[in-house]
Amino acid sequence: MSAPLKQTDLAYALLHAAKVVGLVMDQGMSLDRAIASVSSKDRAAQAQGAVQDLAYFGLRWYGRGAVLTRLLTNKPRLNPASLNDLMALCLALLWDDEHPKYSAHTVVDQAVCAAQANPDWVKAKGLVNACLRSFLRDKANWKTRAEKDVVAATGFPQWWVKKVKAQHPAHWQPLLEQANTHPPMTLRVNQRVCSAAEYAERLAAAGLAATVLGKSTVLLAKPVPVHELPGFEQGHVSVQDLAAQMAAPLMDLKDGMRVLDACAAPGGKTGHMLELADVDVLALDSSQPRLQRVEENIARLARGLGFIPRVVCKAAAAENLDQWWGGKPFDAILLDLPCSGSGVVRRHPDIRWLRRESDVAQLSQIQHKILDTLWSTLAVNGTLLLVTCSVFSEEGPDLAKAFLDRHPDAQALAAPGVVLPQPDPSLDQSYQTSPDGFFYAKFTKKQSI
Repeated sequence: MSAPLKQTDLAYALLHAAKVVGLVMDQGMSLDRAIASVSSKDRAAQAQGAVQDLAYFGLRWYGRGAVLTRLLTNKPRLNPASLNDLMALCLALLWDDEHPKYSAHTVVDQAVCAAQANPDWVKAKGLVNACLRSFLRDKANWKTRAEKDVVAATGFPQWWVKKVKAQHPAHWQPLLEQANTHPPMTLRVNQRVCSAAEYAERLAAAGLAATVLGKSTVLLAKPVPVHELPGFEQGHVSVQDLAAQMAAPLMDLKDGMRVLDACAAPGGKTGHMLELADVDVLALDSSQPRLQRVEENIARLARGLGFIPRVVCKAAAAENLDQWWGGKPFDAILLDLPCSGSGVVRRHPDIRWLRRESDVAQLSQIQHKILDTLWSTLAVNGTLLLVTCSVFSEEGPDLAKAFLDRHPDAQALAAPGVVLPQPDPSLDQSYQTSPDGFFYAKFTKKQSI
């Protein structure tokens, strides 16, 4: 009988991270929900951080680990099925020679300890040990064999690779490579309080290195907990990706406008609009729990606005007008549509495994319905900004073109279009400086003839 695992042991983190990976891969649970389901109030923050880090890593590189597991065991699936998740995680950890998270010896030793600590895996601890050591003895050969499989070579399902390759033939490889990197921590500075340059000085005084990317944008050299950001609780700064920060300025807002923020949660763009203008906002979202995040964000940002924000939050489906619309047209609409999330997959590595190819077409139908419905609530000469965090054409250019074809009273205005997640050439040539993948289209409503 082995001694119980300590929370400081890597085996402890491997055991629980493998459970998280299994909940995502085998039960279709979102990563955030899976992490929450295996968390414990008795778990130390450091141990919880290790579990979360390994779970993100394991899903990001699950393709490598799963293919290697199949090759090394010569079995399509192990019994019990959950053992596949431990094996995939550990083999992914052993893959990288240049920047390993842990030494090879430590991974093998702690993997065996993790297997021994799980009643379902204990009989297979010998298999775990043998497979991991076999991989290490002939690593170059095993990696070469694994990379013949596109899932191991790219870290994505075959259908995803095929779609990105077809729709972005000149950029498909960098897009997939970027999606396997750690996302940067980009900040949006509240211009009512200070400029980005001034805030960067505050960061430097707090010992935090950062780069100014624009008048309201700062890129941290290294991510930190939000409570370490000067003025965060006072509404001086928010965490928001560079691509997402494009939305509010494109709205051309003026004080007193009546604005609809559809699919508003978690409220980052809502807050940005209020930082730019004193507008009346109806924040709409189909999820009441997610809408609470909007309310929390607005309450925090209100401390740095200089006025009491006029925001009404309502939980309702955007396409069901009788649930929320009183008939008075809006001057401007920000429509951040539900989508595949293919542009933010580096932040949510579970997306690539949870999405199915058929989901994109189904989501596209929903997007068209919401877009057509909300267009009817826009005032003449009003502006609608269409946003998706996707790099798939069905959720971007194709969606915008079809909308224009259906609505003769819609006129396209200048907008960024597809925002590819590529590094800024003027900065460090690293994906740490790249935005998320987004799509923007902007329309104004003409007077009907």
